[in-house]
Amino acid sequence: MGKIVALGGGRFDNGEMDIVTEHIISLTGKKAPLILIIPTASFDNMDENDDVKLCFEKFGCTTDILFLTHDDVTEKTIKEKIEAADGIFVQGGNLKFLMDTWKATKTDTYLLQAYERGTVLSGASSGAMCWFREGYDDCIDGQFVFVPCLDIIPYINCPHYQSEYWQTFEEALAVTKKPVSGIACDNGAGFCINDGVYYTVAGNEDGDCYFYDANDNYKKTNINQNPDILKRL
Repeated sequence: MGKIVALGGGRFDNGEMDIVTEHIISLTGKKAPLILIIPTASFDNMDENDDVKLCFEKFGCTTDILFLTHDDVTEKTIKEKIEAADGIFVQGGNLKFLMDTWKATKTDTYLLQAYERGTVLSGASSGAMCWFREGYDDCIDGQFVFVPCLDIIPYINCPHYQSEYWQTFEEALAVTKKPVSGIACDNGAGFCINDGVYYTVAGNEDGDCYFYDANDNYKKTNINQNPDILKRL
C-alpha cells in the first residue's frame, strides 16, 4: 500500500506548511530524501527559486524537477526521474491540463507504479486532486468541472475550501448527483492515506477537511471535529 498527502493549498514561503513538509519527509523514512517536483498544472512555470522547492531543501532534502512540456522530455526521462524519487510533490494549476499531459506522456502510469512501490505522493490544489477519483476545478474557461483523475483515493476532491468561491462544490455534488462521496480541504489542511489508513494533517495556521456522504444526500461532516468518520471510509 502507498502513502499520499493531498493538501487543499497553503503558503510554503512563510512557514505555514513547515509541519506538513516535515510530515511528508518523515513518510519517506529518510533524513535527506530526494523529492521530485512536478509543475505540470502550472504549464511548467517554475524556477529554482520556487517556494515549495526551497521549503523542502530547507529541511535537508535534495530536489529535482520533472518538466513534461519541454521539447527534450522523453518517456525514459520521465520513468527514471519518478523511479529515483523518494517523494513526489505536484504543484497546483490547471487540473485538466495536468491530467491530459500525464496521459499523453504515460506519466500517470509511472506515478501509479510509484504509489505501489511506496513512494510518497503529495501535492497541493490540482496537485492534491490528481490522486483522487475526480477533482473539482475551475479549469475550463474559469468554469468549474469535474475532472477524472488517477482514482487512488476513491472520492471527489475540492481544494481551497475556506474560500466561498470554492464552496460551490457542495451544490455541484447535489445537482450532478454524483454517486461518489466528496472530500473538501481548506488551505493548510491535508487528507492523507498511509498504507490503507486515512487521516488528516494541518499546517501551523490550521485548516479543516470535510466529508460529503453520497449515501446520505451529501451530508457534510467536519472530519477534524469528527475523526471517527475516517473509520468508515
